[in-house]
Amino acid sequence: MGGHGTGTRVAIGRRLGLIVVCLAIASVASAEPPASRPAADSLSSALEGYARTAFQGYSEAVAGLETLQIAVDTLLAHPSRAALERARAAWIACRDPYSRTEPFRFAGGPIDDRQGREGRINPWPIDEAFLDYVQGRPGSGLISDRRVAIDQASLTSLNERDDDTQVTLGYHAVEFLLWGQDLRRDGPGARPYTDYLPGQPVRERRRACLGLLVQLLLRDVRSVRDAWDPARGGYVREFLAGDPLVALGHALSGPATLAAFELGSERVGIPLESGEQEDEQDCFSDNTHRDIASDIAGIARVLDGDGDTPGLLVAVGGKPAAEVREHLGRLLNLVPRIPAPIDAVLVSPQEDPRRRILEALVGELIGLAGAIQRAGTAAGAHVVIGGG
Repeated sequence: MGGHGTGTRVAIGRRLGLIVVCLAIASVASAEPPASRPAADSLSSALEGYARTAFQGYSEAVAGLETLQIAVDTLLAHPSRAALERARAAWIACRDPYSRTEPFRFAGGPIDDRQGREGRINPWPIDEAFLDYVQGRPGSGLISDRRVAIDQASLTSLNERDDDTQVTLGYHAVEFLLWGQDLRRDGPGARPYTDYLPGQPVRERRRACLGLLVQLLLRDVRSVRDAWDPARGGYVREFLAGDPLVALGHALSGPATLAAFELGSERVGIPLESGEQEDEQDCFSDNTHRDIASDIAGIARVLDGDGDTPGLLVAVGGKPAAEVREHLGRLLNLVPRIPAPIDAVLVSPQEDPRRRILEALVGELIGLAGAIQRAGTAAGAHVVIGGG
């Protein structure tokens, strides 16, 4: 968010949105069919496929961040308009593989463990004035505050310390440093490359901050990838060695919660209701439509498999799996119709037909979550849908 006193309103909006989604899920998840334990080989295949997909997904995210690091290093070594554009393009490219991993959230895995890695990797919304200058406040932010050290210890300790919008780490902090505020309805932020010219104290602090943020982000995503690496035998060994129905319940809870709460409520529903440009997730780069598409692609990958890797639905089968696939099909059909940039829709009149597309998306996301929950129940697994 934007350092303009919106935090309280957003928090209230989130709570109201979650209540609405919760009621909707309760209604679609009624009349659950009796549990029928899946065959052991199907369940094992589904969980092993899930683990492989997690490792592959986080490996792809790491590769994207490595490319971003090269682009940012080049920008800092030789600041220019072209170098800044290449760094921005690398950020957009690396968001796609990370967004496809988001179905692994809310599943008790390493991304959401007590080390707080998700809160360092992808915290949002952000009060950009806490980090750097904003319109009308040229001296705001810790980058301008020379009393604050620009180092790993300071950036880590300050991240969400007093308020969850006071973000100093992660994808969106990097996004803000690359684009600056988005003050237009028809395009992203327009931070000048001159913000990264050397030789002036505040610019030197900004240069150091951007470079360090990318390093820390890459380190954290690598650590999640390594936890899923079968050669290292970290979390993945624990996941595959436990009660398979408990593991299936956790695994299904991730895409269900991502669909209903994260996408259906926080990232699409609440911004539509508030009409605030800065309520879109990638509000500096105007990349939100791609994020949503990649999240949905990740959900489909986890549930229905990818190539030779089976999805979780092989452990369910029958009518419950077919219902999930029906919702997935409708969602995937909506993806090409998602309007861009989304912030232009948020500030549009209620009669704007583009709003109907986003409203249909919310409905299908909530419906998908209920179908996943019923599929889990049919397989004898406990699926929890809730905010993280």
